Amino acid sequence: MSAAALEILLARIYTDETFRRAFLADPVGVARSAGCDGEEAARMAAVDREGLDLAVESYHRKRQGRGPAADFR
Repeated sequence: MSAAALEILLARIYTDETFRRAFLADPVGVARSAGCDGEEAARMAAVDREGLDLAVESYHRKRQGRGPAADFR
């Protein structure tokens, strides 16, 4: 998978809640259907889910223009 295609996949995971839920339910299947080979899909399946949740919240706040959460200061 090209770097650009991987960035698109990650952006979709970060921004599309329905897609993210599908990915979390079947990370290998979703990654493979997005064009990842077996090794890439396995790496995607090993994603730090807590870190993913934090990144999603951070990106959401940035899009909303609210900045960091008060408890992260």
